[in-house]
Amino acid sequence: MKVLYAYRYGIIGGVSTQLLLRQKALREAGIRCDLFFSQDNGLGQVLPNQDGIYFGTERSFRQLVRNGRFDAVIVVDTPELFNIAHGPFYRRTRVFLDVHTTTATGLSYLATTNPSTLSGVMVPTQYSATLVAERLQASPQVSVVPNILDIEIFTPSSVAPQIAKDGICKQRNYVWVGKLDLHKNWRLALIYTAMLQRLSGDHITLDIVGGYTATPNQSSAFFQLIHRLGISERVNWLDRIENSSLVELYRRCADSGGAMLVTSRDESFGMAAAEALLCGCPVIANDLPVFREVLPNSPLVQLVDIWRPEQVERAARTLSTPPAATEVNALHRSLSQRFGAHAFVDSFTAMVGRFG
Repeated sequence: MKVLYAYRYGIIGGVSTQLLLRQKALREAGIRCDLFFSQDNGLGQVLPNQDGIYFGTERSFRQLVRNGRFDAVIVVDTPELFNIAHGPFYRRTRVFLDVHTTTATGLSYLATTNPSTLSGVMVPTQYSATLVAERLQASPQVSVVPNILDIEIFTPSSVAPQIAKDGICKQRNYVWVGKLDLHKNWRLALIYTAMLQRLSGDHITLDIVGGYTATPNQSSAFFQLIHRLGISERVNWLDRIENSSLVELYRRCADSGGAMLVTSRDESFGMAAAEALLCGCPVIANDLPVFREVLPNSPLVQLVDIWRPEQVERAARTLSTPPAATEVNALHRSLSQRFGAHAFVDSFTAMVGRFG
C-alpha cells in the first residue's frame, strides 16, 4: 500500500510532528507513506532526512498526486487540497479527511465539505468525532484513528529523585507547552506562575516551550506581562527544543514536585500532556472532555476548572512531592498500550481497508 498525507502547515511540533511519527510507523509496517506540506513554517530546516517529505504549492501537489499513484491520500484540515487530491479524471484516488482541529474557526470548512466525495473521515479521539459529526452535512461514519505517542523517547527517569528529609521540594519546576495564541491561553499560565510564586516563597521556575512562530507583537506582549507580574527571573522561554532536551525538562519537573500546566481552551488530543506523563511529569490541566478520554485516571493527572485559582492551587499542593515509581510506571504502560505505534497502524489499516 502507498499513501500520502497532505497538510497545510509544516511547523515544528503539533500536527506536523504527529505526521512524522505516523510516516515512520507506517513504513515500519511495510506501508509506503509520503508527506506533503503546502507551507514550510520551519519544519524543513530541522529535518535531517526529507525522503518522502515534500513542500510546495498546489501545483506541485497536483503533480505529486498524479505521478505518485497513491492508493489513498489523507488530507488534514486543508480543504483547498480536496479536489486536487482525487488526482486526474482518468485515475481517481481515494481521499480521506483527517480532522485535528477543534476550534470553531478551524472546523468551519466542514459546513461546505461534501462527505460523498470522501472515502472516509478520521479523527484522533471520540471527542473530535462528535464535533465533526455535528458539522458535516450528511453525518457520515467518523472513525477514531488514535495519535501516536513516541514511547521510546518519552520515558521516565531511571534514577530515583533526591528528596529532602522533610519531604518538601525546595525548588519546583513547572512547564507549559504550546503556541502563544488565544487557543492555548498562555497568559493564564503566566498569571498562575505568579500565584504559585507567592505561595511557594519564590522557589519556582516556569519553562515556556514553543512560540517559534510568534509575531513581534506576541513576543512583546509576553515580555511585558512577565515583567508586570514580577516573574521575569522565574520564566524561561524556549521557542524550540529537541525532544531529548524536552524529556529531561519533564523529568526535572517530576523530580522537583512541579508539573506541566495546561491552560488550553480546547484540545483534540493533548499530545504534550501525554508525553509529559510518559516521563513521569504530573499534569495540572483544564478539565476538558478530551483529557477525560485520553489521560488515564491517576493521582498524577489533576483536572481542574482552569478559571478557578483555588483549584489550581490545591492541585499544585497535591503534587508538591515527586510521584511514586509505581504510579509513573503504571501510567507509562497504560499510555503505551493505547497510543503506541501498533495501535495507530491497526486502526489506520482497518479503516483504509474497510472503506476501500
